[in-house]
Amino acid sequence: MDIVINQTFGRIGIDTTPAVINIHNQNADLNIHQEMLKVEIEQKLPQVHIDQYQCFYESGLKSVFDLIHDEAERSYQVGLEAIAKIVDDGNALASIENHQNVIPQLAFEAGVENIDFNVDLMPKSRPKIWFDGYLNINWQKGNVSVNVKPQKPEIYATRANVNIYMLQYPSIKIDYIGQNVDTIV
Repeated sequence: MDIVINQTFGRIGIDTTPAVINIHNQNADLNIHQEMLKVEIEQKLPQVHIDQYQCFYESGLKSVFDLIHDEAERSYQVGLEAIAKIVDDGNALASIENHQNVIPQLAFEAGVENIDFNVDLMPKSRPKIWFDGYLNINWQKGNVSVNVKPQKPEIYATRANVNIYMLQYPSIKIDYIGQNVDTIV
């Protein structure tokens, strides 16, 4: 007995569409306003003042007015001392009866003069030194204001799709090719 069996396997078909995502993002709107810092600087350049008046005065380097004033005072003092000496000498001579050696003593005092000298440093005073000048800095803070307006992203999405279908259905075909058929069965 000849039997022919033809079998066809089933086949499925799969069509896929991949997912697509498009994202479009716009930049945020950004506004910045700035007020600048203000700085004011006011200055007077420093000046050094040195007053050596007293040092020069003590060294003998006097102004004309100081020299006249000092010499007038010294002359007045010398005049008073001379008057006092004349009065003392006159009083000593007036009382000659009490003092026997008045005239030789007065002659000796007039002939011998005591001179005093001393070593000194000059000037004794220090110069007066002072400074003028200033620096003023005034400032005002600046300001920065920032305004931000965010933009939402635009999202476009296509879903993925899977389509499954029968491309070929399974089948079994059995054929008898022989000439003899057993009918007893």
